[in-house]
Amino acid sequence: MTDFLQLRSLNTLEVVGDDERYVVKAEGVAPVATCPLCKVGRLHGHGSQEQSFQDTPTHGKPVVVFIQRRRYRCISCNKTLFEPVADLDSKRQATARLMRYIRKESFTKTFAALAREVDLDEKTVRHVFDDFIEEFEAKVRFRTPRILGIDELKIIGQYRAMITNIERKTVFDLRPSRAKADLLPYFRNLRDKDTIEWVAMDMYHVYKQVVRATLPQARIVVDRFHIQRMANDALEKLRKRIRKDLPARQRLKLKDERFLLLKRQHDLKGADMTRALEWFRQFPQLGEAHALKEGFLSIWDHKSRPEAEAACATWLGNIPPELAATFKDLTTAVHNWHDEIFSYFEQPITNAYTESVNRLAKDMNRMGRGYSFEVIRARMLYNEKARKDGAVVETVDVDDDQVSTNFEFQRMTMASIRKKQVRRVVEYGPYIPTLVRLLEEGYFE
Repeated sequence: MTDFLQLRSLNTLEVVGDDERYVVKAEGVAPVATCPLCKVGRLHGHGSQEQSFQDTPTHGKPVVVFIQRRRYRCISCNKTLFEPVADLDSKRQATARLMRYIRKESFTKTFAALAREVDLDEKTVRHVFDDFIEEFEAKVRFRTPRILGIDELKIIGQYRAMITNIERKTVFDLRPSRAKADLLPYFRNLRDKDTIEWVAMDMYHVYKQVVRATLPQARIVVDRFHIQRMANDALEKLRKRIRKDLPARQRLKLKDERFLLLKRQHDLKGADMTRALEWFRQFPQLGEAHALKEGFLSIWDHKSRPEAEAACATWLGNIPPELAATFKDLTTAVHNWHDEIFSYFEQPITNAYTESVNRLAKDMNRMGRGYSFEVIRARMLYNEKARKDGAVVETVDVDDDQVSTNFEFQRMTMASIRKKQVRRVVEYGPYIPTLVRLLEEGYFE
């Protein structure tokens, strides 16, 4: 009969199957004579005990293995032990291959579904996954970015901090929340954090406080798209306020003009320009607000920080009193974040995979139905394809391993130490364009 289990350290004695599961009786095939604890003592039999272990599903049904496991006592150290069975997991009542199966399948199935499939408690499946990620993180280290980005994704109903390497277009980490209580210890304990020179962020005060407290050497740059969006928001606020007092038919027409009014002026041509001018004729304040929006966005057309700051000062002085309240959020942000906003002109960086990040947020939310945040984080960070695309091979000089370390060598000058060149793979994290492509192709489904 073909051995049902096909495990080297176990011999199948009996298999009983029903509609729900397979029950297998087996015995170990590798008896021991010398104590593996003290390495010298002889062992003698000390009874046996039946134990059960879950194994990988077969034909879509769970498998439980019962083993009459022999016990031994060591004559030298007097300790008792069960016969070693190489194919059993050392931590849980399961085979080692079931642990490997759970680790692999937990990236594509919910813990609840996987627990039902292998007939284990859901908490056990989660703990197996957690152990795997802990082992993985101990081995896989992404190089700390020189230019770091902090943005957020809304996953499973909560905002999570997404930390990126802007130069490499990779995800460096995903944190379970964007709260200060999580981010402060994270950045305090970040490896090689002194290498971070610049941090791009939106105008979330917690990010600023955390960076100031933990990365004092780093300069902050406000993502230009966030501050520019506030100019569009001010215009939108006025459009909605005007709509409320219009007759129903005209109210509907102005509702449909949202994207028209948000267009840049140089993109308004032909019929679009005609429609926009008609609205500005009827509502002069709308025209003034549109001009202010355009004036603010044009600040980023300047090439140097002094020019941009001068243009901003002029723009602030041109806001009429009747529109001051409409643009108050924007002008307050410019005042409170002045240095960080205009640092862009010294280091023009953004969290600028805006479309990519938005797509990630959308798909991660969809993926999040039934998955935990930890699983989604692991699926993003440890995807082999995306990690490979985000890695580089570099050549470095290291001390020759063959160099002597005796007393005579210690008296030699450091200049005489022999060097050799080695090539090594440096990981920067999963490449964002690859993640987006994989999501589009349904790879994570």
